[in-house]
Amino acid sequence: MKEIGGYFELQLRKGEHYHKGAVRLNTARNCLEYILRAKKYKKIYIPYLNSEVIREPMKKLGIEYEFYSVDLKIDPLFDRELAPDEVFLYSDIYGIKCNTVGKLVKRFGKQLIVDNTHAFFSRPYEGIDTIYSPRKFFGLPDGAYLYTDTLLNDEFEQDMSIPRMTHLMKRIEYGNAGAAYRDYLDYCAGLVNQPVKRMSNLTNALLANIDYENLKERQIANFRYLHSVLGKDNRYEYDDLPADTCPLGYMFYSEDSGLRKKLIDNRIYVSTYWRETLDLVKKDSAEYRIVNYLLPLPCDHRYDEEDMKRIVETIRLPGLAKREEMQRE
Repeated sequence: MKEIGGYFELQLRKGEHYHKGAVRLNTARNCLEYILRAKKYKKIYIPYLNSEVIREPMKKLGIEYEFYSVDLKIDPLFDRELAPDEVFLYSDIYGIKCNTVGKLVKRFGKQLIVDNTHAFFSRPYEGIDTIYSPRKFFGLPDGAYLYTDTLLNDEFEQDMSIPRMTHLMKRIEYGNAGAAYRDYLDYCAGLVNQPVKRMSNLTNALLANIDYENLKERQIANFRYLHSVLGKDNRYEYDDLPADTCPLGYMFYSEDSGLRKKLIDNRIYVSTYWRETLDLVKKDSAEYRIVNYLLPLPCDHRYDEEDMKRIVETIRLPGLAKREEMQRE
């Protein structure tokens, strides 16, 4: 029976989820485990360019996995045919590889898993297993979406998110990320080897509270601004992206070893994704260069054009162009 009265709960807008037709689970890696269990695959091909946590489901289930490489455009280098019990995982890295996803759908069909953890606003292809991680785009304690046509009969326990809220609340309370960075690291560690669970009530409510279209438009506008100003200096060659593509960040290729530090020193926090990949690949590989030199400049919906101008001004501080020219010689 519904309660009436009592103290007030946290007030949230009662809207809708962006991915209304998806299975709601606790983490993206557990969405992958769900697919592997439901489809009973014996082997999966995964990119070197990915987080170590993506291997958790394979290790847990005892499923064979094999790495494949990508080129500097982040397109897969893979010319083999799949056996009936094998599957190919491709990640739309930074949310800028939707064209490649479309080509792989035609090539592999239902033997493709699309990792859209960096491409929250990209819609899934009909019948293609697709994974989303909304916490890459919004402040959430956990939660993931899965589109699949094969459902498990398991009765999964519902997750509880309250212990994972500390870093989110502290960032609001103290007004900066540094105040809760230790909490954030503890939070990330706490997600390791979690069992498959249903999305928590708190995360469900938070995801129904977001003004998705407004935030999407702001993020796209920031991306376009950075590309309009930095595009001619950017050595990463973008695909011809659809107008509604909403990337995770603006990828700026620079072999200036001091640029990342300069940005961070100016309180522009540029993440280094997939450090573990460096232990698996050679120094002349595309993956090595992508991890070290393809900088994900923040352009998400929290910021406006003035913030983007500050990023550009920091990158163009005297000395950058000269250093890059010397490194190319």
